[in-house]
Amino acid sequence: MKKFAFLLYFVGLEAAAVSSVISEGLSAAASIKTLKGDSDFGLTGIFSSKGGISLEEVMLSVKENMNTNGAVRVHLVVVYDIELVGELMKRSSEQYFRHVDQLVKDYPDKIKIFEWELVAKEQDIPWTKIEYPDKHMMPLAGFIFAKYSGSGEHRARIPPTYKKVKITFKKDKFEIDYEDKDNKNKKEDS
Repeated sequence: MKKFAFLLYFVGLEAAAVSSVISEGLSAAASIKTLKGDSDFGLTGIFSSKGGISLEEVMLSVKENMNTNGAVRVHLVVVYDIELVGELMKRSSEQYFRHVDQLVKDYPDKIKIFEWELVAKEQDIPWTKIEYPDKHMMPLAGFIFAKYSGSGEHRARIPPTYKKVKITFKKDKFEIDYEDKDNKNKKEDS
């Protein structure tokens, strides 16, 4: 039961929920079904049949007034370490970019970063195929961090079912359109 409690801690569930699961003696399967919900990391990322994330391609779309006509630095971060997933969930874009060099030093084989520097002019950056460096390591999570000049989190987690992602950068936020593993198209805001 200790391993299950440790896992629930890192997937973003409240401590009360963890202690409730342990004290009530629920089975792992019943706990997963009951507690699945909308936590930021989500249990599906660890317990999906394929495991990890399914992201294959990313496209970026820039609107002319993006970031009040300023440049935006964008990182797509693929994470291979559960501890690092928990750490990134707590960081805003500003905090992430302030510490990204140290993260790469601390987790050199546990993080893969795809980078873009976008200028504020109407444009589409073609589809980028996401290549995973080691076929034997399973990526646990993916994040988008965008360095806007205004305040805000400017961070989004890429759920494990997303296969293709189109990110549209607007004046003060970005939106994600995606196709999931079941070929369903959806949209969400950052």
